[in-house]
Amino acid sequence: AARGLSDSRFADQLDVYFGIQANPLGYSFVLALIYKILGYHDWFWLAKLPSLCGALMIIIAGWMLTRDRWHGRRSLFYFWSNLIILNPLFVAFATSSTADVLHIGLLMLAIAIALESKNDSWVMPTIASLIFGFAVITKYIPMYFGLAFIAIAVLSKTELKRMPKIIWRDITIYVLVPGAILVFYIWWLYLNYSVFISYGLRPGTPDFFDVPKFLVTFGKYLAFIGLCCGPVSLVLIFKNFNKPTNRFLILLFLSTSTVLGFYLSTIRVDEMDFGGGFPFGVNILRGVQTIGFVIGLSVLSVLFKLSSSSNRLQKVLISGIAPSLVMISLTLPTQRYIMIVIPATLILLVDASSAFTIKMRNLVWGVTALGFAVVSLLGVSYLRAQGNASENMAVWMEENGVIEQSAPGAIFPHARQHFYGLAQSEIKFDVIATSVDGEKLIKERILHREPMNVLGRITRVYVLYELPKKP
Repeated sequence: AARGLSDSRFADQLDVYFGIQANPLGYSFVLALIYKILGYHDWFWLAKLPSLCGALMIIIAGWMLTRDRWHGRRSLFYFWSNLIILNPLFVAFATSSTADVLHIGLLMLAIAIALESKNDSWVMPTIASLIFGFAVITKYIPMYFGLAFIAIAVLSKTELKRMPKIIWRDITIYVLVPGAILVFYIWWLYLNYSVFISYGLRPGTPDFFDVPKFLVTFGKYLAFIGLCCGPVSLVLIFKNFNKPTNRFLILLFLSTSTVLGFYLSTIRVDEMDFGGGFPFGVNILRGVQTIGFVIGLSVLSVLFKLSSSSNRLQKVLISGIAPSLVMISLTLPTQRYIMIVIPATLILLVDASSAFTIKMRNLVWGVTALGFAVVSLLGVSYLRAQGNASENMAVWMEENGVIEQSAPGAIFPHARQHFYGLAQSEIKFDVIATSVDGEKLIKERILHREPMNVLGRITRVYVLYELPKKP
């Protein structure tokens, strides 16, 4: 899409983009600008620059949001930064050419700038609204965080209440400016490409009446938010374990949430899993997801407690987190959507951990950061193995002249570029993903195999096999 936007000779590539993407073109606009300046180069790292810039914006926004609040306790900011930089989801997507981090960076930066605004100035709210608007046309889900800006407009920095005239001025700016950007983008998109909002709109449309799916998806998101925030919220709950009444409630919470979490781990919903090539058994992955759910519920309890706080920053962030959690649970379930609430949630948890002793705080966050680093290493190895195996399989199919007679099968999400524009004849071959043991059970003729090697262990094999002939 970026190449098509930067060079009209490749405009047809935008049709390919809209055929497979539900995201708007914000990321592609940024990348197209880079291509305009540097010229198009098929360098893998060049397409990742907007994602890396988004990650940098998150860190800058975190510093802006906390520099006064954590003044004299810089270690809190360093812990928070490490938790973002080493977070498995951010490691995966901040180093990928996908629109999953840039919009978060823009959103967090917009919130940070909006909180810097003074009562008599409309400049900062306008700048923040422009950045927020661009975040929305990079990926639509920042809209769910919009109540945070209304909270900024309503809540005062000081004990004195804001004047109604100033409140309504800021609310108008925070609604009209990003709204105008979104409307103009939708109009431009339809005028130029006959696409209204997105080709992928239907599967992501909220269904407010499918309550069972909402509850399951919400539980899955809680599991991933627990895994992406670490155990500090549990430690905060156990801080009150010495009282008999609290001890009973905590044990009841742990037992109930564990049973419920394990039940949810047996339900598969769209992309809410760990992938099929991790070097662990199903029960271990269910156990990990159960632990995440228990922690996620404890995170929810901490956020609920902080919602009654008089602190402006905490109220603003919770005003964005709460509706975002609800709305992403109503749309297409995919674990990367939870990333939009991770930076803000971690700010609140790091802030809450200041109630610990320095030794306890350093221990909890240090262990969490170390755990993130280990999981990120595993995750990067998994993604690299998956990408390499898929790419190698597609290249082998091209070099051996069978790609036009083959269905991409399991490698399509990872090597689909090799199958664009092919004049396919009769499909004689297909690619499947299977285990090493499962490969031995394949009775059809195998043309080629590509193993996924995750940290020295073959966890999955892509197999190109000949389809049985029709009678």
